Amino acid sequence: MKLLTVAKREYLERVRKRSFLIGTLLGPLLMGAMIIVPGLLFQHAPEGRTDLAVVDLSGAVFEQFAAALDDTLPNGARMFSLRAVPASETDLDGVRQRLNAEVRAGAIEGYLVIPPDIVDAGRATYFGKKVSNIRTIERIESGLSETIVVSRLAAQGLDYARVSEMVRRVKIETVQVLKGAEKASEFEKTYITTFIFIMMLYMTILLWGMAVQRSIIDEKNNRVIEVLLSSLTAFDLMAGKIVGVGAVGLTQYAIWAVFGLGISAYALSTGAFAGVVSLSPVTLGFFVLFYLLGFLFYSTLFAAVGAVCNTDQEAQQLQTPIVMCLAFTIVIPMAVMQSPEGAFATVFSMIPFFAPILMFMRINILMPPAWQIALSIAILLASIYGAGLLAAKIFRVGILMYGKRPDAREILKWLRRA
Repeated sequence: MKLLTVAKREYLERVRKRSFLIGTLLGPLLMGAMIIVPGLLFQHAPEGRTDLAVVDLSGAVFEQFAAALDDTLPNGARMFSLRAVPASETDLDGVRQRLNAEVRAGAIEGYLVIPPDIVDAGRATYFGKKVSNIRTIERIESGLSETIVVSRLAAQGLDYARVSEMVRRVKIETVQVLKGAEKASEFEKTYITTFIFIMMLYMTILLWGMAVQRSIIDEKNNRVIEVLLSSLTAFDLMAGKIVGVGAVGLTQYAIWAVFGLGISAYALSTGAFAGVVSLSPVTLGFFVLFYLLGFLFYSTLFAAVGAVCNTDQEAQQLQTPIVMCLAFTIVIPMAVMQSPEGAFATVFSMIPFFAPILMFMRINILMPPAWQIALSIAILLASIYGAGLLAAKIFRVGILMYGKRPDAREILKWLRRA
């Protein structure tokens, strides 16, 4: 069939490119880096000794505060070096000017001003050149809070250690009940897995859908399209491009799956990243299914845009509503996760523009009734058929139209005449 010939040409043309290999290899690495590296950098950021001056206007907090702030560096040395600076409210401005000069000179990291009513008001002020070091500020705040709480409890005749033991938080373990069976809930695993997969769905559907559009525009500008249409129909050309590019996406998934299996085997043997993600054959099966459905639906729309436009600049304007519909599905994942069986999630997972990602998200979080999955798939298939009919009519006329981009009224005329 000529359709398969076009699909084979589109497939081989892309998988043989160096950019495909680079993108396939770098894709998972970049995605993993965006998820894991910021947390690792924050967790393992290099730390050194921090010199602080403390202006204790209350006169009763510094010693306890210095004892509470007992964090240590990896080599065992104290992380914070505190220096008490005597002052009163009358000469506070002068003391602050001297300390500001020390901060500017780098002699100290910063200084903390503790007001006289710290026990009642519970507020203090930190001055420093760098106030964006969240971990340092949190440590100072935690140490000062512990000191003030001890003082408040002592004033009431209570012991801090005993009170801390009595108010220790209760931990609730979650167990999910599915089909009469109990299963230990692993929300963190489910959340991470779902987030990774919906990002992969979003990126690949968008990337390969737009690849169909760019391919049509390039061949249209090069006048290659006229030669191709002399030996095959417009439908075979459009469908062949969609099938060929879709197969490229499946090939990319297959390569990623091999990498994923290798990494999983390594993680199981070494214990690295144990319990980070949760995979199952059902998840992988629905992932491939909704990629195919989403790609076929969106690629037909992008093919219609490519047939109408003559340049990428023109296409960017027309494709914006399509891209925004797809982008909407990664803006609202928390709303779906909070109530995957709610009306909002149910209704939006039936809309073809959102179904490929939202229905997959619902399946991965809390399996919806089978009829809802079947209905969503049926709506997607019907939408693919309808979008294909409309795109084919636009493609048949617009593929040979050059010059000024047609407006909406002219496109409607094409649909009536085709």
